[in-house]
Amino acid sequence: MAERDIGKELDLMHEKLDRILDLLQKREGKAAALKERQRQKQKPPALTEEEMHKLQDRFASLYERWLSGDEHAVQDELESLDADELRRFADANNLNVTSKMPKQKVLQLIGARFREKRQLHRGSSLRGKDSS
Repeated sequence: MAERDIGKELDLMHEKLDRILDLLQKREGKAAALKERQRQKQKPPALTEEEMHKLQDRFASLYERWLSGDEHAVQDELESLDADELRRFADANNLNVTSKMPKQKVLQLIGARFREKRQLHRGSSLRGKDSS
């Protein structure tokens, strides 16, 4: 009888050990997944001078198209960019964006910059007419 009790106890201990091992494996898996996510979320490299100029030229081109009445096509083109590309585009053009800023907010900032730039240009052209 004592042998049976010892056998049952051993079986229970084996079950407990199996559960502990499963929990440890799951925990290791979660830790590995977390490390992978952190590795993927690393900051993108800083913009090079060439990239900055390219993105600034693209901004100027899109702004000119937007001014000429092609707002929807410009909006569609900007929306087709993924969030990280859009943030880099905005950052290269001196817009205050963060790495966690949602895509819609970045689009709003770009639109606001287009409107602001239009107002500034209209205001300066009106002043030039007043002084002549």
